[in-house]
Amino acid sequence: MKRLLVGTIATAAVAACGHPEPEPRPVVQNVSPTLTVTAEPLATVLPVHGTVQGVNRASLSTRMMARVTAVTVEVGARVETGQVLVRLGVDDIEANRAKADAALSVARAGLAEAERHAARMDTLLAQDAVARVQRDQAVLQRTHAAAQLAMAEAAVAEVEAADRYAAIRAPFAGFVVQRSVSVGDLAAPGMSLIGIEGDGAREAILAVPVDMAAELETAAPVRVVEPGGREVVAPVRAVAAGADPRTRTVEVRVTLPADWPTGIAVTALVPGREVSTIAIPAHAVVRRGQLTGVRVLTDDGAVLRWIRLGRAVSPEQRREGVDQERVEVLSGLAVGDRIVL
Repeated sequence: MKRLLVGTIATAAVAACGHPEPEPRPVVQNVSPTLTVTAEPLATVLPVHGTVQGVNRASLSTRMMARVTAVTVEVGARVETGQVLVRLGVDDIEANRAKADAALSVARAGLAEAERHAARMDTLLAQDAVARVQRDQAVLQRTHAAAQLAMAEAAVAEVEAADRYAAIRAPFAGFVVQRSVSVGDLAAPGMSLIGIEGDGAREAILAVPVDMAAELETAAPVRVVEPGGREVVAPVRAVAAGADPRTRTVEVRVTLPADWPTGIAVTALVPGREVSTIAIPAHAVVRRGQLTGVRVLTDDGAVLRWIRLGRAVSPEQRREGVDQERVEVLSGLAVGDRIVL
């Protein structure tokens, strides 16, 4: 016990004689990486909703008023070019046809008689057997008979045209997408009876804001996404020359593959002009319920600051060499701020 006490006292004496104590080992701390906020040019991308339909689309109607006597197709049915889809009652057409045919027969007979009479008058005039005025009257009668025949032929052609409108036919091959009438309904001029969409390419009809549409040109690529998640980069087919005054939007048509179903809603990511903005990595955002914020380094340490976020930066908008998901910051951060990642 005495030896232990003497050793301890001796060690303390040596330390008191000026020999330095060994330095403590540095403590290693985990320091979170930081990022200095900068402004960068970012292409604006606006999600615009639209509807898919066939490039060839027709709404069939008639120019005559008649009862529907037959509808030969249902919605979804396949149709071929020239196939009869709807038949209308033609009782009055048949009556008009009989009247026109009778008038045509009378006009032909009258013209034949007028031509024979005019020929006789020419012969008699050459023999000085009749006065020239009689021959001129015969020629006039022949001209009048020819006009009557032309009118009768036009009446027959009109009946034939009306008969063609009594049978509504498919103008091209495709599928029935709309049926508005049934047997017994009264069809009127301009009333849509059957709607069909042709085979081939589809298109998305988009209502794009005026300022964004001004940046679009024909054949410009646009990403289009359907509800199932399938997406395609589609070319712009047409941009309307004017805007809708009620919605302040311009109709834009984007060509889609033929296997996209018609009638579905799609979302198109329409590109616009570049703007200077702030974008930060998405994993740096702190979420507290409905609030979003980031940890900003200050003289007092990391402080949570609430911010307002914009849209997510799409892959096409990311800078070269930056693969991480980023999000736009609308307010709450300034250029030069340092945030904790």
